[in-house]
Amino acid sequence: MWQRFCQQQQQQRLPHALLLSGVAGLGKQQFAKAIVANVLCMSLKNDNSPCGQCHSCQLLSAGNHPDHIEIMPEEVGKQIKIDQIRGLKEKQQLTTSVASWKSIIISPADAMNVSANNSLLKLLEEPQQNTLLILVSDKPERLPITIRSRCQSYPFSSPPTEQALAWLATQNVNNQNDELEKILQLASGAPIKVLEMLDANINEQYQQIERDFDAILSGQANPIALATSWKNFELSEVLQYLHYLIKKRLIELMKTEQKSTKNRHYLKISDCIMSTIKLTSSLNNVNKTLLTEDFIVSVMQITHNSEYKVR
Repeated sequence: MWQRFCQQQQQQRLPHALLLSGVAGLGKQQFAKAIVANVLCMSLKNDNSPCGQCHSCQLLSAGNHPDHIEIMPEEVGKQIKIDQIRGLKEKQQLTTSVASWKSIIISPADAMNVSANNSLLKLLEEPQQNTLLILVSDKPERLPITIRSRCQSYPFSSPPTEQALAWLATQNVNNQNDELEKILQLASGAPIKVLEMLDANINEQYQQIERDFDAILSGQANPIALATSWKNFELSEVLQYLHYLIKKRLIELMKTEQKSTKNRHYLKISDCIMSTIKLTSSLNNVNKTLLTEDFIVSVMQITHNSEYKVR
């Protein structure tokens, strides 16, 4: 993708807007910053990398470049508001101060509220000359199609497991290989996300979630109390882990049994998990506590009439 960008730049075919999308932990933010450094540099090297020495590069490094704007939620987990986009529109009408380009990063772009989306759409419909708008999103499906269709897509995909593990080894990750592969699957194959999970002692959290899941499968869980305790976790990550667990248990079961009631229940539970994952991805203002309660009750109903509790 970097080669693609450099080729577009050399051919003077840069679009006015890019959408960098993919799961968290693939380096989209770093990629966006690299693009900005490239387009604002006044004296690119022969390999198309920024010189790091010109006045524009020094301003960007110091974090006060007048031709670059970064828009993000005012508080973590909050929405990007319309006033932030309106302010962007006013600034973009000004001419460049130092570089020959102006650049904007909006991240996470899917955090914009409806009014902010509408305001940005007007900007995309009337792009300013020599202005590059970069949207960064872990959940591009939450962006209106009208915005996505006006951006050139740069989709990030997870690297092969072997490549991801090799990169993690260069980051001085001390972990058992089997455990590391498990965490990599939970991170949807994103190596940078793995580093964040390891720093957060994610193993202890997921051990608790696994115990909670066993309580759900055996019908011993209290949906309201459990949903409250899971508020401390990222729901989408919890669901991904539960899906990993149910797949692993189903594979182990199929090694020993051709068909069983437990097989059918595991498959139904897997479908229930995937349906809930889709809901968390498609709804901006979903009540996660109620969604979690509904999910727990649904799984318990699947196992309630079984000949024996699913474990």
